[in-house]
Amino acid sequence: MAYGNFQFKGKGGGYFWLMIWTSVLTIITVGIAYPWMMCAIERWKASHTYIDDKQLVFKGSGAGLFGTWLLIILLTVITLGIYAPWGACRLLRWKTNNLFFASAGDVENF
Repeated sequence: MAYGNFQFKGKGGGYFWLMIWTSVLTIITVGIAYPWMMCAIERWKASHTYIDDKQLVFKGSGAGLFGTWLLIILLTVITLGIYAPWGACRLLRWKTNNLFFASAGDVENF
């Protein structure tokens, strides 16, 4: 039987401004900043998510995602979109591999 207490404590206003500045940055850089935008969003989500009163932390970086993201884009274009489901799973795997329970030094105020 499944158990655990999952909570999300984020607010719409904070997420709204995060989406505004990350979208503007991505548009200005013609999409190159997308990995950094995605990591900022994942950090925000993790910092507001708790499992059994333990906060999560996302430790991925845009630089660490950039190569994987570029490969996913390239393979999706080459295969005319056929690779997209595998790319989405690869991206989700990367996000999950960079998600941890926060320790005392990891907690940030967003």
